[in-house]
Amino acid sequence: MSAHVEAIWNRALDLASPAEASRPGDVALLTVLTFHGLVTNGGLLNAVELHAYDDVYPSDAVVEAYRFLGLEDAAAAIDNAVLEQRDLVVRGDDDDDVADAAERIDATYTLDDDDIEAALAVAVRNDPDDFAPVD
Repeated sequence: MSAHVEAIWNRALDLASPAEASRPGDVALLTVLTFHGLVTNGGLLNAVELHAYDDVYPSDAVVEAYRFLGLEDAAAAIDNAVLEQRDLVVRGDDDDDVADAAERIDATYTLDDDDIEAALAVAVRNDPDDFAPVD
């Protein structure tokens, strides 16, 4: 990771909410890193469930943030997971069905930190004004 991209990444990790970010790229990165951390710790279905009624990071804003950084496959996986999670709630599936669904849904999210880093580098290179200057 270049020093410039690393500084942008680290700044995003220090922000408490998207409201603290001054540029759209910083907001998108913070949102992606926050959601990605939840996926890494508990799986995609769990992250989607946690964001179902989140005022700061609603699911549509999460998907848009992934798309902003060019992470379309992950955005599509999240979109699909949101729809499936809603169906699970409506159907009232039992724990075994939910566990099976979680395993299948979680497998659709294949993003890792290196993928986000690469997307960030491209976004910074293509539209540097989308990110606040680093000191």
